[in-house]
Amino acid sequence: MTPLLIGLFAYTAALAALGPRLMRACRRWQSAAPRLGLILWATLATSWVVSVISAGLAAMAQLSGGLGLAGLLHACLRALLAIIGVHDLADAPAAIALLGSVLVMVRLLAVAAHHARQTRRHRKMHRHALRSCSDTLVHNGIRIDVVETEQLAAYCVPGRGSTVVLTTGALRRLVPAERDAVIAHEIAHLRGKHHLVLGWAAILARAFPFVPLLKAVSQEIARLVEWIADDRAGRRHGNRAVARALTVMATSNRKSATPVPKTALAAVGSGVPERVRRLVQPRAAVRSACWRIVAALTLPLLALVAAAAVLVPCATADPTPICTGIPSVTDSAY
Repeated sequence: MTPLLIGLFAYTAALAALGPRLMRACRRWQSAAPRLGLILWATLATSWVVSVISAGLAAMAQLSGGLGLAGLLHACLRALLAIIGVHDLADAPAAIALLGSVLVMVRLLAVAAHHARQTRRHRKMHRHALRSCSDTLVHNGIRIDVVETEQLAAYCVPGRGSTVVLTTGALRRLVPAERDAVIAHEIAHLRGKHHLVLGWAAILARAFPFVPLLKAVSQEIARLVEWIADDRAGRRHGNRAVARALTVMATSNRKSATPVPKTALAAVGSGVPERVRRLVQPRAAVRSACWRIVAALTLPLLALVAAAAVLVPCATADPTPICTGIPSVTDSAY
């Protein structure tokens, strides 16, 4: 086993276990640079999955001598034959390595398909309900559906036919500056395509619930997209207007649940006190944490480079030494 392959396995195990601790250590600078934090955690989670799959394929190639593209494909065939029990038991380790990578990919694809189907259905049902019970207006070129209820709520429904939803209670209780700040917050979610990165994080967390890193990444990304939307709204309407709107809506809905579907992005979700403090208090300068940001962003990139360094030689080396020992169809016929 090469040092690169050992490093790939070590990176996968260490990141899965120690990733949440790394998040807590980096939370301070994330407050000043939430976009960088979002890129970091999405890349970390993706690099973990890529590393797991790459480690299995690279281990299979090494165990069965699958160098070169032809040799790698032949190694896959031998491993598959070993899995179904019609080949030499000496190929069992390579078969186990291949099976692990295949199971990871199948699990990921199955959960992603289920998530996409459920999300699409829920959003379609909610849009249909909005058409039958809401009034529509246009604010700065953005469609807004107004729902009649005394509860204070504001959220967006992303995807095809995206819309911002406000309740009449929110329109009555919020002053114009606060209302515009809330609308800007939801527009930031839609234009930033935050539902895509949230969906990817949710897929990873559901596909591999036993990995602490992926569960923590899902929670951290949910926090960061709210910070990003808060900052976008604050730049247009002022941080204090955003903070006041969050406070009014959170305190008004303390005794009752807000009518927000699970697949929507609400202005008032979890972590409102932390978001308000972040908006009204001075923030640390991004420059003071630049070296930490660069170091943190380098980790997943190094893992991807290591995966490529292991797999590319396997796919490009000369397969002749391996293929010469493989009996041809003509030879086996006599």
